[in-house]
Amino acid sequence: MQIEQRGRGRRMTTTEQDDLERISIQAGQAIFDEGDFGDRAYIVEDGIVEISRKVGGEKMTLGTVERNGIFGEMALIDESKRIASAVAVIDTVLIPVPKVAIQSILANADPLLRKLVSVLVSNARSLSDHIARVVGDEN
Repeated sequence: MQIEQRGRGRRMTTTEQDDLERISIQAGQAIFDEGDFGDRAYIVEDGIVEISRKVGGEKMTLGTVERNGIFGEMALIDESKRIASAVAVIDTVLIPVPKVAIQSILANADPLLRKLVSVLVSNARSLSDHIARVVGDEN
């Protein structure tokens, strides 16, 4: 996996990539729950993670995240509670990305890019809430 440090124009070396913390999650194990406060996002190094939320007391799957995908970032960007739960579908290996790393990257980003990211997160939260309301009304 290549992780580029924005603004410095260099990629992490293989040794730096090997030094990243990894977490092994068993199939069926929760990574975080809807309503939790977030202190990190996650990159899926191997495996599959299901993202879901409760709607009308029932689980609604929003999607899955597979190899090289990232999840849990929204709570770090807007410092709100998590809007969904994350559970490993199969045995999964994750690379945690601390909140301070995300905040540092955003702090050094172009102001227009920061605003765009903020708007996208806000829109994603609003859309998720709207879908939950519509589906909840149908049940």
